Amino acid sequence: MQNYSEKTFKNLKTDAPAGPSAALQVGLFCFFVMTRAIHPTIIDASKSVDPETGKKYFAYGEMTVVLGETVVTLIVAQMMALALGGMKEWKAIWDPKPMKVFSFIGFVYAIGDFLEMASMGSLGGAAYQVLLQSKLLIT
Repeated sequence: MQNYSEKTFKNLKTDAPAGPSAALQVGLFCFFVMTRAIHPTIIDASKSVDPETGKKYFAYGEMTVVLGETVVTLIVAQMMALALGGMKEWKAIWDPKPMKVFSFIGFVYAIGDFLEMASMGSLGGAAYQVLLQSKLLIT
């Protein structure tokens, strides 16, 4: 068992970084709340109306949105890794051990995104918003 003393941590910095300001935290919180609040409305507005039945439908495949979002996220994440950590950080992304874990998590999120788009195909924006908000009761 490891024995610790005052000498063990003598070189440890005790000044913690301040972190983002309260205004930035509130601003980001409001941004993300607004994004999640208008998300179903935007998806519902992207539907086309069948002139014969008057029923709304997606004029594009449900996976198109999921794949598009994944490609954009991949590109932005790669650029952030290069900008913030350089080539060393970028190469660390491709380490197989953590990639297995995060790939599985990404796969589960992709399934969730697909199911979200599939449910939006038959629900209106308002009904879907209620469904999203009900998740708060469960989680």
